[in-house]
Amino acid sequence: MPIRLLDVTAYTTFDFVSGRAVGPDWSDESAAVVDVDRPDEAPETVRLRMEFDGSDLEHVAPHADHLSLSPEQARGLAAELERKAASAEAGEDVPGGRGR
Repeated sequence: MPIRLLDVTAYTTFDFVSGRAVGPDWSDESAAVVDVDRPDEAPETVRLRMEFDGSDLEHVAPHADHLSLSPEQARGLAAELERKAASAEAGEDVPGGRGR
């Protein structure tokens, strides 16, 4: 990644996962970094951060996205990820609908 906004270390949650940015009439695919931490400035929250490799993006300027989650929201997200992972492993059909 030519311009790094997130630090990638041995403690980064996921480095170099596959990512996709989608617009109304375009999409860019790129390697991405995903990290979960507790920020010093708001230690009562859980922060989910993601950054695409800017060199692979045609339509999006280099940037990092951040979500601040309460502990309850973080647990809800973790539970939903567990459900979707189990469904993917079982080979269950993916429900249709917008954004799927």
